[in-house]
Amino acid sequence: MDLLQRHLEIETAEMRRMKASPMFWLHIPKCGSSFYNTLVHMPGNCNGWPENLSINDEMFSKCFEVGSRAMCPVWCDQARLHCDQNPHATHQFLDEETYQIYKGKFVALFRQPEQRLLSAWYDDSDIFRANPFISACAENRTPERLMSMDEFKGHYGSWETKQLAGKAPPPTQAPAQQPQQADVLMALERLREGFAFVGLQEEWSLSICLFHAKFGGPCRSLEFLDTRPDNRRTNATSTYDTAILNGWVDESDRPVYAEAVKIFNADLEKFGVSHESCTACYEEAGLDLTL
Repeated sequence: MDLLQRHLEIETAEMRRMKASPMFWLHIPKCGSSFYNTLVHMPGNCNGWPENLSINDEMFSKCFEVGSRAMCPVWCDQARLHCDQNPHATHQFLDEETYQIYKGKFVALFRQPEQRLLSAWYDDSDIFRANPFISACAENRTPERLMSMDEFKGHYGSWETKQLAGKAPPPTQAPAQQPQQADVLMALERLREGFAFVGLQEEWSLSICLFHAKFGGPCRSLEFLDTRPDNRRTNATSTYDTAILNGWVDESDRPVYAEAVKIFNADLEKFGVSHESCTACYEEAGLDLTL
């Protein structure tokens, strides 16, 4: 009887996946648009999605994320993958109703806060510094003016906290509103209780391997395409010189990111995931780890 009970308590990858369905991807800016490749190519999620189609601007033009999200209701099983009603809302802020509906089903990658901010600052393709904001789908991509660093920190800082706590910032022309301590506490609570998967943008390959260890499915080469690592062995992301921030640190996002790292490391241990254990996943995806 004890053996039968232990057998019934074993949770398989498929069971975890069904428990986390429909997965809701919370995309934090500069934390990996191409993570969507992993979600849409999970077996059964999007049977209408072309097998080797990668989410990039070659297929979906310069506003590739909007284009790919727009195809979600057409190509994907919405019982397995959440499809946004508005594909233009690519960086959602979790209001209470949305959070309660999808609690336990959120998936996201997080990134060290100052590095995330500087990645947006230096991104000339998306022009985060444009004021007023310019959509990636806009025909005219010439900004009226560019924000100063102080303006930029005020507007784009603390976005991990803002998205988790549902605190949408005002338009770029309006004064920035910073999260309160209550918002940080809410973000931490939602991160601990509401997420089926937490990965780290800096640990891209390990995050993808962990996702498959947790939920099953094959490792595919297109899941590893957009990491741009310096170190091919660890897929570590280049770091930016923070001197330009003049000592500023993201006081709201730092505890949130620290909690994401804690959850990530706990899952690595729980599922026995390391670069060594991921060799089969990397080889299945065709990664050359000798470079």
